[in-house]
Amino acid sequence: MTYVIKWDELNFEEQALSVFLQGILNRIKVKVYIDIENYMNYLNDYYEYIDLYDLIKMTSKYFNGIVTYKLDCEDVGINMASMLCAKYDYLGVPDKILNKVISISNLKVVRNMNDIKGSRAYRQKMIFEEVKNKLNKNGLVHQVITKNNFLIVLRDFAIKNRFACIYTSENEEDLEFRKEVLSYLKPVSPIYGWNDNEISFIKCISQYGHYALPSDWCSNLSYFQEKNKNIIKQEAKSSAIKSNKHYLSIVVSDGDNIQWLSRNFATTSTFGCRERSKLDYKVTWTISPSIYALCPDVLDIIYGNKKSNYFIASVSGVGYANLMAFPEKYLRKFCKLSINAMQKMDLNIVCLLDNIKDIKNDENVKNRLKYYAKNDKIIGGIWEIDPDRYSSGNGKIFYANNKPFVSVRYSLWCPYANVGFTPKSFLDEYVKKLNSLKPNINSEEGYTVLNVHPWSISIDDLEYVLSKLNDDIELVYADELIKLINQNVKRKE
Repeated sequence: MTYVIKWDELNFEEQALSVFLQGILNRIKVKVYIDIENYMNYLNDYYEYIDLYDLIKMTSKYFNGIVTYKLDCEDVGINMASMLCAKYDYLGVPDKILNKVISISNLKVVRNMNDIKGSRAYRQKMIFEEVKNKLNKNGLVHQVITKNNFLIVLRDFAIKNRFACIYTSENEEDLEFRKEVLSYLKPVSPIYGWNDNEISFIKCISQYGHYALPSDWCSNLSYFQEKNKNIIKQEAKSSAIKSNKHYLSIVVSDGDNIQWLSRNFATTSTFGCRERSKLDYKVTWTISPSIYALCPDVLDIIYGNKKSNYFIASVSGVGYANLMAFPEKYLRKFCKLSINAMQKMDLNIVCLLDNIKDIKNDENVKNRLKYYAKNDKIIGGIWEIDPDRYSSGNGKIFYANNKPFVSVRYSLWCPYANVGFTPKSFLDEYVKKLNSLKPNINSEEGYTVLNVHPWSISIDDLEYVLSKLNDDIELVYADELIKLINQNVKRKE
């Protein structure tokens, strides 16, 4: 049986308290779930709603005391408390509701994070140095604490798994602390959460042989655990070869975003809108194989769709890293983890993301791609290449082990509009570009990957573009595109 807490009935301090409570209790098998947004769709257990303070009264025996902190967007005390709770099984309590919790639980305050003074990095480092030898070195939670992005969720997952929980910006002191923590982790560890500078952050963790799982908005991850699911197999697809067609594969990016997949991907977001559309056409979606372990029940909804959808592994397999910055000594392990995770979801194509300046050396690229390509389960890849919003590769095909890794030729990504507000003039530019493509089944110029950016392009926008395409443009899934290239384009290895 699962105890469910209603998130919307709590104030901010109580919400933070519920996250800390959930982390410890889900580790000791007192199952606690938070009713937030659409997460109740994934709860497959008998449950009853419970008052937060009643749950504390009932379970206070499981805690070794209270660690209190100031709940403030400029104070890292919440991360410091999370690390102490992960090690000592304390209950983290914001100072504004401390007296109430003490009165109902009889727990005593054993640590106060307000007593530790200094910079953000210094304060977190003091706690990290104290607890690191008892924490789990197989992962890290990096949860942003700024005025513009102060989230209290996800720390339940850190506490349950005894992960360190930190926040670092790109200033020198923070960066040195981040590097110290990354060095302490075991090679090829997941970094859960996010940062406020994507490019610098991903490059940094990649250089240390780790990968990111964007999850800073995730709730209830301490509740879920990987289980043997009967994943719906993807249907084998093959297009008849037509010499008078240019083959176009629509690939929707950002499927590495765990919080998107577990929150509103299948309901109100791009994928859900696609399911409600009256039209049907071939679309390839990137999806993180790690969702299988982190929130497996959402796959029943995503894989149970009715439209013509196909899935490939999002960047860069098991998690987001820059392939060209990753230490080669760890690539074998990273790719093995990726392929094992992909097999559980019937994914045979991997999406990658790098910068054009990092892939100038074709031989170096091929040597790194081989770690994916030598596995029989992988038929090729899609490459998103910056800085021109994933399209800097201009459709170039890289080969490894005779398998094509196709770079994005065009990216339907409006840099000045949010989803639903992209002007028709912008879309018409891409209609013109796509209609200029010529059929040629024997050349890489006859095949195009069109990236679709889900944060600026709506399903209505995409369908508008598709409605304007010439008859000699043939939509195919990413696996069809890879197979057609394999069958018809001469290798350039």
